[in-house]
Amino acid sequence: MKTNAPAESPKPGFVIRVHLTNGSVESFAPRDEAEAQLIWERIEPSRLFAQPRLVLAGAHSKSVFVSSQILRVDFIQDTYECWQFPGGYSDVVELSEDEFKKHAHLDQPELMAKREQPIPVGDLLVSFLKLHMVGGPPLFLMTEFPVKLPAESQSFMQFLLSKGGFHMRLPAGGIGVVNLANLAGYTAYPGVAQVPSDTWFAEPILNNMPARDIGRFDAHAPKP
Repeated sequence: MKTNAPAESPKPGFVIRVHLTNGSVESFAPRDEAEAQLIWERIEPSRLFAQPRLVLAGAHSKSVFVSSQILRVDFIQDTYECWQFPGGYSDVVELSEDEFKKHAHLDQPELMAKREQPIPVGDLLVSFLKLHMVGGPPLFLMTEFPVKLPAESQSFMQFLLSKGGFHMRLPAGGIGVVNLANLAGYTAYPGVAQVPSDTWFAEPILNNMPARDIGRFDAHAPKP
């Protein structure tokens, strides 16, 4: 006797994924397109985590997340256009770690762009960012922005340290909003030429650095 296999539910066209600092990920889908549009229109990325909690309610459930414990919220969809990026940035897209290493030339230091390269004001600069997140894995980004005047060059650093929300395009489609309150720090390759006056000038020790070079640094480290 043959039985008909149950039909698969259609894949939702709008998915909300909440990534928490404990490593868990919860996914939700609006009940219809009208609700998806309403949610989208109410989102202000820089203030997404300003409320102390994020609430999502369904027909038979209510989920409440403490905003300070949210790493990021992803909106998986291809209907709505990305919001304008802050600070004059023309594009911010998430990369895999392998893509990040490839494009930033971390395995080929001789090809890495120099931070103090002469670029005229207004020309586009592509930079690669590694965001160190509290309670989660690092995020890898590619950014594109026009070079600014020296007096304005630190505006993006100030924004990243603002503890607000920061959005990016996702490689498979959709938009992710990162909770900068959980940002522990970041590294930019190459970064802007201007740095704060209290900057320490030191080179990062990369994982692929030859053992002989690592030993050269370790030889000067204090003994336990």
